[in-house]
Amino acid sequence: MPSYTEQDTERVRQLEGSSAGMDTQRLTSVSSHSTPTQVAPQVPANKGTNVLALALIIAGVVGLLIQFLAGNLLLVPGFILLTIGSCFLFFAFWQRIYGLLIPGSILAGLSLGITFAEVTSGVSVLWGLALGFLSILYVGRAWFQVNSPWPMFPAIPLFGAGLIVAIANLPSIFFGGLMWLPLLLIGAGLYLGWQRRPA
Repeated sequence: MPSYTEQDTERVRQLEGSSAGMDTQRLTSVSSHSTPTQVAPQVPANKGTNVLALALIIAGVVGLLIQFLAGNLLLVPGFILLTIGSCFLFFAFWQRIYGLLIPGSILAGLSLGITFAEVTSGVSVLWGLALGFLSILYVGRAWFQVNSPWPMFPAIPLFGAGLIVAIANLPSIFFGGLMWLPLLLIGAGLYLGWQRRPA
């Protein structure tokens, strides 16, 4: 058994009082007569902005529900096309078959366009098809490593034709359908809600 000297014992006591041999900060004891300072709860500076954002989102959703209940949207044809397209997309992602991505994306974009066709005077059909072709391009690059630019060739003319139809039918789209007002309210609410918080 090794013999320890008084100096060894003192050195061990000093090391035990510190953290890993390093000096630590000593905490002062709180006396019983001192009370902690009362800190007022911090109210976020943008609480009013959050309430406004939530109100805009709710108003937009209510406006969209009114549009749905009014029957201006073609939900059944849109869901039929989406169901068929989702079958193609399911097997495209499951088996990694790029050829099935093409009809699945086109049908999914077309289903979105047909759903809003009456409200947008047909513009959404053209833009939905353009969106379907663009999704082939970007999903094909990300998931299937296919870097062919061919989906851009139908997507750009479809978007351009939709833009021409939208400009020609501008009064009926914005004033007749009033579909864009709820979407703008939701977008403004999301923008206000996602603004960067002050530090």
